[in-house]
Amino acid sequence: MKRSVMKRNVLGLVSVLALAVIAPVGAANAADLAVKAPPPPPMAPASAYFNWTGFYVGGNVGGAWDNTTVTGSTLVGATSSTFSGSGNASGVIGGGQIGANYEFPSNWVIGFEADVDGSSLSGSSNSCAVTALGVTTGCATVNTKLNDFGTVRGRLGYAANNVLFYGTGGWAWSQSSTASNLTCAGPGCPTTSLVFTGGSSSASLTATNGWTAGAGIEWAFTRNWTLRVEYLHLQFNGVSETFSSAGTIGGVAGTSTTGTNSNSGIDIARVGINYIFH
Repeated sequence: MKRSVMKRNVLGLVSVLALAVIAPVGAANAADLAVKAPPPPPMAPASAYFNWTGFYVGGNVGGAWDNTTVTGSTLVGATSSTFSGSGNASGVIGGGQIGANYEFPSNWVIGFEADVDGSSLSGSSNSCAVTALGVTTGCATVNTKLNDFGTVRGRLGYAANNVLFYGTGGWAWSQSSTASNLTCAGPGCPTTSLVFTGGSSSASLTATNGWTAGAGIEWAFTRNWTLRVEYLHLQFNGVSETFSSAGTIGGVAGTSTTGTNSNSGIDIARVGINYIFH
């Protein structure tokens, strides 16, 4: 009996000692598990950032529409008269551009651009000259063709990463050719008029007094290549030309001298592609 009680006491003491040893270890392990946090997720890679700074060259193609108003005076023989009229023209354009951009840290972009385009823009108009008393003295058909034009412009835009929204404006020039054909002359023109035979003349004119303004959107689809859609308005005011035609009026030799003053507005819509040298 005494031996059994002693045995139980020894086993109890061993159990207490075992718990005394194991408990701190378990508590330490639990503390370790509470302190250790799971590793943070990997950082997402930074998104690609496009910088618009650099020189570029490219090409463009599009369409153009012109509206021109003309006033002038005509001297047929000794009779002076005045006239006015308007005409419309349309055609295809295409050419190239060169420029440079600089992007600020605030995403604003400034730059400059120069371009030259060829044009098939052409149209015709008919007008008659009338004296101060209301007498028609002559009628003419005028055919005009815009051969080429160019601009030198500043650009200001805002970049949303690889998309650039911009406005643009500056100086414009154009080169055009005009053919005038006097179809009739005399008091009854154009109904019971005398036919003016040989009354054709032509002129080539380079207008350097123009201005232009517009806007566009440009998209960089690779590190170096961009696509754009652009609208421009070109305006040429006070453009003067003189035509002199020698012919016969009802079999009698005669001369017609015409001076014109025109205002011309050209609207252009085009797409372009550029290569940027970063």
